[in-house]
Amino acid sequence: MGQIGLAFVNPAPLTKPNHVVNFAKRCEEMGLHSLWTIDRIAYDNLEPLTLLASAAAVTQKLRLGTSVLLGNTRHPSHLAKIIATIDFISNGRVTLGIGFGSRESDYKAVEIPFEKRGSRAVEQIQLIKRLWTEENVTHKGQFFQVENLTVGPRPIQKPHPPIWTGGSAEVALKRAGTWANGFICGSSAIPEFSVTWERVAGYARAAGRNPNEIEKAGLTFMAINDNKAKAVETLAAYVTRYYGRVRGDLESTALVGSGAQCAERINSYFSKGLDTLIIGLADPDPRQLDLFGEKVLSLVG
Repeated sequence: MGQIGLAFVNPAPLTKPNHVVNFAKRCEEMGLHSLWTIDRIAYDNLEPLTLLASAAAVTQKLRLGTSVLLGNTRHPSHLAKIIATIDFISNGRVTLGIGFGSRESDYKAVEIPFEKRGSRAVEQIQLIKRLWTEENVTHKGQFFQVENLTVGPRPIQKPHPPIWTGGSAEVALKRAGTWANGFICGSSAIPEFSVTWERVAGYARAAGRNPNEIEKAGLTFMAINDNKAKAVETLAAYVTRYYGRVRGDLESTALVGSGAQCAERINSYFSKGLDTLIIGLADPDPRQLDLFGEKVLSLVG
């Protein structure tokens, strides 16, 4: 069986303060691989890096990741320090998933240009890697300039925490193959993952990299309910709240229905070649986590 991670229910009004640490503890108790958070600015989600820091404090083995972080909305020097700090206090359990964002409102909120966000992110990652591994860094780029800068603490993971990225556009696939440690495929593309992956692998080989060293991940969403129509309804409401509309056929691309139905789809997704499946909980009811442990996990593998 591949590795399973769960993404925390993101809108703050749908959760309660104690849910964060309880969710992290329960994920570790179930033997899951990882816990993930999403990132928005102009939205009512919990700030993802703060959430991961709280999860780090109450777990010992669970990996902690962003799927994905809008790195562009933070200065690379600041982001390098925050991620290194979380990696330090978690004793080397952070995965940094980086995205570029599709909503201009998130960039306006922090007064950062929406244009050229892809190029800005690439330069940002290059600088962050240097700040994690070098001293007295001087960088004079198109978007960022630092001079003789040393940032601590150093990350526990060497040479640095793994950096994953996602996206479906050709330029995103090229970035994943060229420099990322992992690639996150969107839910609607998982059924044809092998086709997408071959494009990523092609870019990796062209860059002189071994594609087998790039983690293959997918992100999907889940609502467990023996009444499948109600599960689809719950997921549709969640997706509409976050994305503004339903994207694709949820019944055929997400995990909806009974525990057995969700487990069957998880197994089919792993058969596509995924190493890690990130599952976003769409139903805020805390019992969904128990249902997942009791009705789904035992049927996966």
